Amino acid sequence: MSNWSVDYASLNTANSSKVSNPVGYEPSTLQKYTKNERSSRQGNQDNNQVAIKMKRAWDVAMGPAKSIPMNAIMIYMSGTSLQIFTVMVTAMLFFNPVKAIMTTQQTFSRFESDTTTTGKAQPKVDLTMPKLTFIGLHIVTILLGVYKVNAMGLLPNTASDWLAFIKPKEILEYAA
Repeated sequence: MSNWSVDYASLNTANSSKVSNPVGYEPSTLQKYTKNERSSRQGNQDNNQVAIKMKRAWDVAMGPAKSIPMNAIMIYMSGTSLQIFTVMVTAMLFFNPVKAIMTTQQTFSRFESDTTTTGKAQPKVDLTMPKLTFIGLHIVTILLGVYKVNAMGLLPNTASDWLAFIKPKEILEYAA
């Protein structure tokens, strides 16, 4: 018989039972659980679900922070002159965050579900801080827009911008 052939008839079945379990396999997963053990495992799964939902909510809340540097570069590159591109970039800095703030509840509604697919109630997830962070980061984007409007000279912040509301001086005497 050659070195590369296997004689299956001569294989010992006793040696095959000594094969170790694969990595990550836990024999305890096949055990039968009592009702109390099952409920404690379900509680752990619920806590895991809450932690996962909270992590995902924070990921969504921090999403606007990723666009702030890009918006800052765009307003820097667009210049301060009044052109269609500059006005469009500035309008985008106002409209997109306002739309996102208006839809905050719908954005986070997928993390607030009270029941699982089996219909069992889950613990509530407190999404107050992720929502406030989401709104705060969008307000930072709006403030970038305010800065851009000021840099373009469209924000009335000097005395000469309000000349239309100042009464003209009355001349009391005329020299002839």
